Amino acid sequence: MDLRKKVMYTISTGLLAGTLSLAPMGASSVAEAGGWDIVGSILGTVSQATAESEAVRYEILRWSNSPKNQQSTLDSSISKNGIDTDVEHNERVSRVLNQLIDRGNYAMEPNSLPFRWRVINSDEWNAGCYPTDYIEVNSALVKDLTSDDALAGVLAHEMIHGLHQHMANDAAQQVLYQYGAGLLTMNADYIQATLSNYLTNYVTIKNTSNISEADADESGFYLLASAGFNPGGFPIETCRMAQMDKSNRGILTEIFTGVYDHPASQKRFNQAEQRMEEYGYNHVKVKNGNEVYIDGQYLMTATEGNGLEDWENAYLIAGGISKGIHDYHSAYAWNFGSKDFLNDRAYDTLRDALSNAELAAKFQTMLENAYSLDVTDKEHRNTKVKLKQAEKERNDKIAAHKAEVMAPENAGAYRAHCDSYLDMELNKLAFKEAEKALTADPNSYIQNGNMARAYSALNDDYKEKHDSFNDEYSRKAIEFNEKALNIANSNSINDTYWLYTNMALYQQQAGNYTLSNEAALTAIAMQPDKEKNYRRIGYNSLKLGDREGAIKYYKMCLAHGGNLSSVPEEIVAEVQANSTTIDDIISDNE
Repeated sequence: MDLRKKVMYTISTGLLAGTLSLAPMGASSVAEAGGWDIVGSILGTVSQATAESEAVRYEILRWSNSPKNQQSTLDSSISKNGIDTDVEHNERVSRVLNQLIDRGNYAMEPNSLPFRWRVINSDEWNAGCYPTDYIEVNSALVKDLTSDDALAGVLAHEMIHGLHQHMANDAAQQVLYQYGAGLLTMNADYIQATLSNYLTNYVTIKNTSNISEADADESGFYLLASAGFNPGGFPIETCRMAQMDKSNRGILTEIFTGVYDHPASQKRFNQAEQRMEEYGYNHVKVKNGNEVYIDGQYLMTATEGNGLEDWENAYLIAGGISKGIHDYHSAYAWNFGSKDFLNDRAYDTLRDALSNAELAAKFQTMLENAYSLDVTDKEHRNTKVKLKQAEKERNDKIAAHKAEVMAPENAGAYRAHCDSYLDMELNKLAFKEAEKALTADPNSYIQNGNMARAYSALNDDYKEKHDSFNDEYSRKAIEFNEKALNIANSNSINDTYWLYTNMALYQQQAGNYTLSNEAALTAIAMQPDKEKNYRRIGYNSLKLGDREGAIKYYKMCLAHGGNLSSVPEEIVAEVQANSTTIDDIISDNE
């Protein structure tokens, strides 16, 4: 079996479950070599390892860059446990993910698909992102994370797995480690070889998946914050995850004091807490689980409320303060006492806490002092400069990557996604990809025409629900198609049959039957052997009250392979009688 077949077999049998297992390669061929033969074997093995590692990555990315395979992973996910039918669960996940997708600062790869998701009926506290950018969220997790900001922490983490293509990269890295194990076993006895295999398994987990998890935590935090969520949501999410390690609510004290006996979970919680603090330039901190401090001074002790425990509210209060300090350049910009004071949902818990007038006055004074420290205190000033510079570098890197992936040469990839989604009648997803293709290549007649197709598809969806077409969708389809025709005609491009054919459809959807006929006749002059434009003119003629014209063009439609079932019942008998011949059609057009 060649490498490609091995990879595809592995994908089909194991990757849908989120795992990839590749047997060590290359070890037996070099185990008994010696002298210069060993050097040659090492060089050859390194070369082969690099080639096969990249081949594994390529095949996984190629497989996952398919809307049909995305649908298959979604279907497979649902078939295991079924859909969670709780409306609230589904609304929350959709609301949070849409906010992350629409408002978050990130860049997708040209071979990435738009995210899709389902809430799965499972008691396991878990979520996952498949390499096809399908996100599976278990109902137990949604039920437990009652804060949208904490839920956003999980979903931002999963989005990063997809955006950074972790599974493909990790699988490729595993190949290199497994080749490395083969080199270690040269001239070794069975025990040494066995030990090497155990070490390989450990190193694979330690240096691939754990690195990806750390990246998903770090980049996920900044994605969450950039999308407008409360930065305190991430510490809540990681703490809840640590609790699930033991399924014991009594371990909170251990987590907060740093003596928790699961190092990975403890580390992830500590890092999330630190990032929340740094987001507000290290002015705010949660101590003892439920106490909020600003610059080392006690502000308040959080209590239970709004379905959240006291420590969860503490992190949302602290996260709200961090967000405000990050987003507002001065205490004055907070708009204390006005109707605009903390009017964003991310500040809900903080705003509720500050409904106490005495606490609000205390907080305002502490906040003013915090902003003053950023100017007068050298350590605070340097810290803020350093953190703002790090943020600028992160954002510049994302902006540069966005420019790369939205280059004109990638427009074709987005259009291919659009075509696949249109074939699957997933028209909203097709529209998203058409928008990306147009953004990448705005002066292309192909991408403008494709955008018109996407609007028309949305119009079809609208008609199914409302029994009429949407005027705005019709207008946009015509507008983009006209732009495509202008670009093509001004550049003497002859590939315009499809544009005129589509224009006939768009004008028909808009109720402009005469204009639809004009476009259809132009298309017929270019390709007289296609039946759809004759059918369209027949339909339009009937709408315009031209029964004779309708009969004529429906006959021509049938003569070119059209189906009798498309002919309106009121004229079907007349269309069937004395059907037009091919010679008649040619004569009529000449």
